[in-house]
Formats: sequence, structure tokens, C-alpha cells
Amino acid sequence: MLEFPEKFKIDVINRYGTEGEIWLNHSNNLVEKYTKKFELENIILLEHLSVNIVMFATSSKWGEVVVKIGSPSSRQEIKIIKQYPENYAPKCYYSNLEDNIMILEKIRPGYSLDYLENLEERIKVFCNLSNHLLIPTNNTETFLTFDKVFTEYLEFAKESYPLFKDILWMIDIAKNLYEKMQEMNLPKYILHDDLHHKNILKSENGWKAIDPHGIIGEKVIETAQFLRAELKHTNLEKHEINNLISLMSKHYKEDKKLILETLYFYTIGKVIWQIRIKADSEAISYLITVCKTLLKMLGLK
Repeated sequence: MLEFPEKFKIDVINRYGTEGEIWLNHSNNLVEKYTKKFELENIILLEHLSVNIVMFATSSKWGEVVVKIGSPSSRQEIKIIKQYPENYAPKCYYSNLEDNIMILEKIRPGYSLDYLENLEERIKVFCNLSNHLLIPTNNTETFLTFDKVFTEYLEFAKESYPLFKDILWMIDIAKNLYEKMQEMNLPKYILHDDLHHKNILKSENGWKAIDPHGIIGEKVIETAQFLRAELKHTNLEKHEINNLISLMSKHYKEDKKLILETLYFYTIGKVIWQIRIKADSEAISYLITVCKTLLKMLGLK
């Protein structure tokens, strides 16, 4: 029987409530079921879990594998992973949507994009991956849309006024910038939506993306998670952020100002979400500081 870290259990329950508790209690039954089904051995629980259960194992059929049991809201990943080209994502050996489980290729050597020291090289890797993983779609029924998710964040902030009274003005700016982008009627795609450094791993034949969220939105939205990760290397110095956004604009072929505006409203969405799930106050304060820096760069403060 697997023992899950206390922090992981608390995070799951904070996010999913009773549904999360039920899922945690049921997960060991799934581990036992698929251990027998595929003769899994040498099972090791990933040390730092987010809200999914991830294990390394050895399978008599496929060799070294990654076993992933998705949290209650993560079924999108199973739907999208098989649509990705094998050169840019791990092979999916097996999936079961009802149990929300996948058995995936273990990427070797598997070090993350953080390994690359050169900023422009990291951006080039991101842009190449992103462009190969974009899936055009007109079907808004199969996947969540960014519009739906972001609108729900805004509604939650409005309904929970006491929690957000000090930053409502920032949320209003984010809403206006998002609506401005919507008026541009840009093409929409199924996005990875979590394409940051830790989810870009080196394989024997190139870089591959793991852990897609699968959400429909404009291409420029894909840059936000990657840029948020890069901001940690800038100490929020404006000239460094400006260089970062300029390089992204150059290689991703998107307008620099639009990238910056998208990064702002996307990060505000993360602020709302972090407050909603009662995340660490230090992490929330950092995100608010990021937003204020971006506002200054946009000339909106």
C-alpha cells in the first residue's frame, strides 16, 4: 500500500474536497489492480507530487514505465496525449479513461529544460515543441476552454469580494485585457497549457513534453506558463523581463505587447486560483508582485 505525503493529501483535499478524499482512498485499489494486470515491479512513488499520482515502475511488457493516476479533474490529459506526435511526447502504452490511468514511456535521460543555461536556447526549444503540439480545433465540447476557466475565476473573485478587495482593480485590468484579445478573433487550438521547464524533458532523440492539461485557447496563451517560470531567473528586473519577452516574440512570431498582456491576465488568473485553494501566502504575494511589475511595463500603473 502506497503512503502519500501529507502535503499532497492536503493539497488534493483543498482542491477537490470530498471528491478528493474519495479519490485518494480509491487510488491504492487502482495501484493493486494495474500492478497485477501488467506485472509491475520496482514501484517507486515520485517524491514531489502535484495533484496527480505518479510512479516509476518496471513492466514485463514495456520495460521502464511511468504510471500516472490522474486527479478528479485531469481526464483531459488522456484525451490529448495520444494526439501528440511521438517525436514530441512520450508514448502512451495504455490508458483507461474510467480509471483515469495511463502507462507511459519513461523518457531517458529525462533531465528538464532547466538544464540548458542559455535563455535563447530554452526559448527555441519551447517554441519548437509548442508549434508541433498545437492541435487546431473547432470542437469546444471535448475540451475545456480557457475562456470558461478564466471567466469562472473572475466570477469567483467577484463573489468573494472580501478575499480580493485589495486587488480588484488589478483583476478589472486583467478582464479588460482579456476581452481586448478576444475581440481580435485569433485562431484557437488545443493547448498543452502547462508547458514550462519541468514538463519539457530531454529524450534520446530530442525534447519531449509531458503532463498536458489540454485546454482550448489562443496560441499566445501557451507562452504564459513558460514565461512565468522564466521570471524566477530575472529578479523581476524590467530590462531582463523586456529581453525575455522580446526573445519570445522573435521566435514565437507573436506580438510582444500581446505576449506581455497575456502573461498579465494569465498570472492574475493564477492569483485568484491560489487564493481559492488557500495556497501559501508567500507564493500569492510573489504572484501579485509579478502582476504589479507587468502593469508598470504595460504603462497601466
